[in-house]
Amino acid sequence: MKHAPVLLIHHGDTPLGEALAQRACEHYRVVITGEDGFRGPQICAHLHAKGKEAMFLESRKGESQDHRRNVDRILRRWQQLDVVINLPCHVSVGPFEATAANQWENHIQSQLMDTVHLCQSTLTALRQQQRGRILNVIIEYGLLPVPMTACQSAMAGAIKALSNSLYAELHGSGINVSAVAIPLLAECSDHIEASDPLSAARFRRQANQTAAQLEEVADAIFTAIQCDGSLQITTPEIRSQWRQKRWFRRRWEQALKQLGSRYRSR
Repeated sequence: MKHAPVLLIHHGDTPLGEALAQRACEHYRVVITGEDGFRGPQICAHLHAKGKEAMFLESRKGESQDHRRNVDRILRRWQQLDVVINLPCHVSVGPFEATAANQWENHIQSQLMDTVHLCQSTLTALRQQQRGRILNVIIEYGLLPVPMTACQSAMAGAIKALSNSLYAELHGSGINVSAVAIPLLAECSDHIEASDPLSAARFRRQANQTAAQLEEVADAIFTAIQCDGSLQITTPEIRSQWRQKRWFRRRWEQALKQLGSRYRSR
């Protein structure tokens, strides 16, 4: 593993991050960043027990300097950084008017601006190497917004647009930036931030009913490292809905209206 490439998983202290780390450790030296000072080191300890190289670096919400510090520490230890995967850390749901201004500000900092700071910090290292890969992973609402997800859809949609812009801007530089859309998984249910108990119950039920499994999504994200495209879609269900939205717009919008009428009684 001495000369193996280095992969950074931001929010790797989540269930999806752990599954991805277990998948990636066969090919990469793994760096996990996140806020959980217990779970992160625990995941690394499991990788160490398998004879793999891994380390945990703390990254606090809204602290841009943490990303710069972490990249510096990675380069000091391994002299390279090859792949960066930015996972979602939480999902915000609830009626639009119930989402307060301070909640919007919090999500802008913890999702959109956190992604901006991560990309800025890692691009510095990747430009020096003249190669690298950044995958910004978003919940499907960035592609397929539904009622009660205005805030989350706005954040994921902005991250998708940012990734698409960087994909075009960095073309020919050896650096590839993509957005990767994943479903709301059952393992995400503990990280749902809801404005009311009904919305929390509704979206936790939806997460538990998804057809996709954690390992399947982790495998799809790992496979996306080798794919050249501005947008990667991980599951057949999202791909089907995405095609319907693009090519059968009226049918998709009618289904959206019906869903809205069920979610919100008038």
